[in-house]
Amino acid sequence: MNDFYDSMCQDIEIKPLILEEGQVCVVYCQELKCWCRAIIKSIVSSADHYLAECFLVDFAKFIPVKSKNIRVAVDSFMKLPYRAKKFRLYCTKPVTLHIDFCEDSAQIVPAKKWDSAAVQYFQSVLRAATQVEAKLCAVEEDTFEVYLYATIKNEKVCVNDDLVAKNFAYYVSPIQNKKHDSLEKPRLSIKSTSLSNPALTLWPMLWQGKDSQAMKNSHGVNFLSQSLQHPCCKDVAGDPRPTSVILDQAMQCDRDPLRHLPKRTCEAKHHSISLREGVESSVDWPTKRGITIYADPDIPATSALSQKPNEKPQRLAEKKDYDEKNGCVKLLQFLNPDPLRADGTSDLQQLQKLTLGTQHPVVLQNKIEPCLTIDKSPLTSDLKKVLQRKKFPGPSPTESYSWPPIARGCDVVVISHSGNDPLLYLPPLLTILQMGGCYKSLPSRNGPLAVVVCPRWRKAQFIFELLGDYNMSSRPLHPVLLTIGLHKDEAKNMRLPRGCDVIVTTPHSLLRLLTYQSLLFLRLCHLVLDEVEVLFSEANEQTFAILDNFKKNVEVDERESAPHQVIAVGVHWSRHVEHLVQEFLNDPYIVITAPEEAALYGSVQQVVHLCLECEKTSTLLQVLDFMPSQAQKTLIFTCSIAETEIVCKVVESNSIFCLKMHKELIFNLKSVLEQWKKKLSSGSHIVLASTDDCIPLLDITDATCVVHFSFPSSPKVFGGRLYCMSDHFQSLTQQGSPVEYGDRKTKSVLLLTERNASHAVGVLRYLERADAKIPSELYEFSAGVLEAKEDKKARRPLCRHLKAFGFCKDKRICPDRHHVNPELDMPRKVSDQALPTYGYIQIIPSYISNATNYFGRIIEKHVDLYATLKAELNEYFKDSGNKVAVEKVENLGLYGLEEKTLFHRVQVLETSQKEEAGGLESVLVTFLDEGRTGLVTKDQLLLLPETFHTLPPQAVEFIVCRVKPADSEMEWNPKVTRYIHHKIVGKLHDAKVVLALGNTVWIDPMVHVTKLPNLKTSIIDYNVRAEILSTGMGVDNPEHVQQLTTLYKGTDMPARDVGLGQTT
Repeated sequence: MNDFYDSMCQDIEIKPLILEEGQVCVVYCQELKCWCRAIIKSIVSSADHYLAECFLVDFAKFIPVKSKNIRVAVDSFMKLPYRAKKFRLYCTKPVTLHIDFCEDSAQIVPAKKWDSAAVQYFQSVLRAATQVEAKLCAVEEDTFEVYLYATIKNEKVCVNDDLVAKNFAYYVSPIQNKKHDSLEKPRLSIKSTSLSNPALTLWPMLWQGKDSQAMKNSHGVNFLSQSLQHPCCKDVAGDPRPTSVILDQAMQCDRDPLRHLPKRTCEAKHHSISLREGVESSVDWPTKRGITIYADPDIPATSALSQKPNEKPQRLAEKKDYDEKNGCVKLLQFLNPDPLRADGTSDLQQLQKLTLGTQHPVVLQNKIEPCLTIDKSPLTSDLKKVLQRKKFPGPSPTESYSWPPIARGCDVVVISHSGNDPLLYLPPLLTILQMGGCYKSLPSRNGPLAVVVCPRWRKAQFIFELLGDYNMSSRPLHPVLLTIGLHKDEAKNMRLPRGCDVIVTTPHSLLRLLTYQSLLFLRLCHLVLDEVEVLFSEANEQTFAILDNFKKNVEVDERESAPHQVIAVGVHWSRHVEHLVQEFLNDPYIVITAPEEAALYGSVQQVVHLCLECEKTSTLLQVLDFMPSQAQKTLIFTCSIAETEIVCKVVESNSIFCLKMHKELIFNLKSVLEQWKKKLSSGSHIVLASTDDCIPLLDITDATCVVHFSFPSSPKVFGGRLYCMSDHFQSLTQQGSPVEYGDRKTKSVLLLTERNASHAVGVLRYLERADAKIPSELYEFSAGVLEAKEDKKARRPLCRHLKAFGFCKDKRICPDRHHVNPELDMPRKVSDQALPTYGYIQIIPSYISNATNYFGRIIEKHVDLYATLKAELNEYFKDSGNKVAVEKVENLGLYGLEEKTLFHRVQVLETSQKEEAGGLESVLVTFLDEGRTGLVTKDQLLLLPETFHTLPPQAVEFIVCRVKPADSEMEWNPKVTRYIHHKIVGKLHDAKVVLALGNTVWIDPMVHVTKLPNLKTSIIDYNVRAEILSTGMGVDNPEHVQQLTTLYKGTDMPARDVGLGQTT
């Protein structure tokens, strides 16, 4: 449509001759920058042109349009239905307060239009809703009549009912609803909820089939009753009669849905459209999906079908029955909190729907009123606009609890499964930084107000980029990304730009700057510890030094009126976080939305018992306390109904009162809860055996012991079980001395059997963080599980960290292999011979992955096979007749690629599933002789003759040994990688081989040598390892070669002539 009207914009023939109200046309919208279908609502004349108020039927907007920007609507662009839909609350009519001054009385009476108070209340409900749904009940011409449901604070509310309850509206029966309108129209009433595509009812009638005879005789759009009988209607609608019997009267409209069209248009294009003729061809037409069409028998109409005399009483009886059913439905809607419940839902599933979404996050130590929407969040208006522009869905449960205290400047600790997300703290932190008034008492010097400390440079870079995206306000913060190496001069000479209010850095970099420029941080008010548990585990000493410095600076008298805030955000609770709360935070807000982490905070005693599956019941009896000193409430969780019954019988057989709950006992839920909630006397013990699916229904929080008879199927289920003891979680203020700490009130007992072997490692890690007593058998069991997992990785590539540095930080979660596989790791051939496993070689790096990892070629002393191949490729493709484009691209296929004036051999790694802009399909390829990968378009690939397939790929991976990133980083800083790239790429280097596995060669040293022919000698320009160390971003790694030696010797690989590690 845009192409058509843009190309014809100067043609006056497509402009309308006259403009009239109600006219369908096409207008140009300046705001949307496109042509839109519209209906003219009003016309205002001016000196040089007409100004028309138009309703955009696809955008539901009213805009003013100059007459010069209005065009005639071409039929081909009017065939699709309008996107803008009109809705009305079903059978819900407005009321108003009528005051009779003569009678001195006031009463609520029906009204013709809604009060402004009702409109405002309706809008407020929709603004507060997190989800809005509509149940379609009737369609009247261009209006959908619905029951509207809004979800507010996890509760679903019927807006129709709510308006009636608030005396803003009243209900009418469907027949009264029809009579209420001044003009009677045909109604489509929905008996079935399966509406396939109701939007088809708004198809522009003007262009739905053209009947020349009907055009001459009709003055409106006639809906003729037709026999719409369809075999599936009997089953879906639940009515044994054919639909043709139900629809027994023809309803004739006295108004066209597009009645505002100019008369000349109507006279030329009147249609007689039947329901069958107009839309029968559409497979989505609702009448084929169980919709029954009702016609009011009290309204006279001319029918195209003959009406049988005995049908009138039948229709009246059906009408009465329909009215009674509607009344019952309304009563049930008041009683049923979830009227949209689908048929066939079990009682258990229905109750779970009502309770699963209502569980609030675990909020401990200080009460917090959550902000559930962006509108109610404590953020600046500019920041709210930025979030909305970026399609931010709204505060998550964790964000809704963490934002308010952060925005108030309080100390906050947030532990959540999403604890790695910076949006947990960035928006409220940016908000408080915009309030310049609270920083007036600070010294007027250069220095940051906030510092965000991240465990690694890559996370710091990500947060720095986020600050650039979200810092769009009247007060720029000028954030700085700070990474300082080991050189003292770098920290001494560091200069912050003026106006820098935020620094994003790592703990080592910040501590170096603090050591030499501590005065820079006299204005610091906000300290953020991102991924706090990682900071404490990898940089414990540095993090506490930073906290000590911050505490010393903010405790001076001059800083009393300025904010001083610590924000700690992470995924796991640990004893270091506990120390942080006790020593450095002032009355902090602690938000924990991961129940299993809340259990660690709450000092729940964690116990694990290893046993065989056949011994679980006997182990259970050993766990239970038959003679407790205090009242005990024990929950035993099982995975099935049968298991629940067995556990209940075993417990009862040992004289302990045991309740049970599973999906077949939902009817007994109230009785079970009543018995559970009874006050117990000292020394009594009650046990409840339950399946996991009943946890939301029971809503128990006062258990003193949880026994995991069946292993939890997920961390979420495990957390849900532990949350059942949340009433007894101890806050840090309640936890006393270490002696008292050992005598915990709550206990979690896990039975670990051979069936759950794969989870042993995860259980061990959790128990270690809980400071629990761990059986030695569990360590041995976990070691065996890790070994078995490692064996399963035999076909995986060798771990990149193991290759680069000689170690992997966490083999338990690393997906790659950590041992040599002789089948995969035999040195491959790049020519007639395999890669050298020792000795001296010459290499040319062509692609730099990072500071110590490169791809390049080994230069043979006698012949350069790659140079020969390159010359032959260029010679072959120089003939344009040989440049044959590839029709079908296959994965792992070999092709030629033209890049500027050069030609390369490439192998396809992956083809995209969708076409890119411009219709070109992108392909991921690897350059066989250079080692780099990249995206190219399909049309760049050329057929490669078989003669060019014989030479093996010439790209070899090289790794420089005995150097690793400083500050316990696992990735090289881009500063170092850029420096090394400019230093070595494309240059010939001499290197000594330490080891070769597969396509990888470890070298040490790697040097650049310059020959002095006049003096018949050579000098070393630089050593690559020494260059990396000189940047201050790398440190010595002497264990690297030793680890490679161990890795190689522990395999069946062929013995080497020269020992590893003989480097200089």
